Amino acid sequence: MIEYPYMVANNKIAPILEQIRNAAKPEKITQNLLKTWGFASSNDRAIISVLKKLEFLTEDGVPNLNYDTLRDKTKWKKILATQIKVLYKDLFTINENIHMQSDEVIKGAISRVTGKESKTVERYYSTFKTLCDLADFSVKTTPEKEVKEEVKSSIPVDTQNNRQKTEFHYDIQIHLPATTDISVYNAIFKSLKDNLMI
Repeated sequence: MIEYPYMVANNKIAPILEQIRNAAKPEKITQNLLKTWGFASSNDRAIISVLKKLEFLTEDGVPNLNYDTLRDKTKWKKILATQIKVLYKDLFTINENIHMQSDEVIKGAISRVTGKESKTVERYYSTFKTLCDLADFSVKTTPEKEVKEEVKSSIPVDTQNNRQKTEFHYDIQIHLPATTDISVYNAIFKSLKDNLMI
């Protein structure tokens, strides 16, 4: 059965994420670093496991590219939503808007997916709900992709007819997530093919 990371002190998630945005990028996230940041409680240590499962840290606790985006004060809510959908993909398979459902519906889905007893389900739910409340799910795209389209126009001169011709150039940037799951990439490129006709 599936197991989700959780924190007992979920009220520490927001301030720890804020500290990540304000602090210099460390070589590793460790218990000692958390203490330096002012999070010395034994309950605070669980954030390391949460960050690993959300793929902001490697298994060794080293910050990765997702962590860099998490530090971006304009993008962190969106990358958090993206990684929530990756970690809790089984819940979002049940309901793509599971984060907006009632407590009972969310807990029921967690119970069915994990097969855990009510106490553990409550812990999973509390961390999931806290993370979702911080994230921005407003972008209606495939969870694991971010596509930016920039339109540039250039107006070269047709010297023979002494007139201007207008040409439009489309530059499309695809920001791929850091994952070892090939199905994620397959879904991204299939969506590109279906929607952009490439």
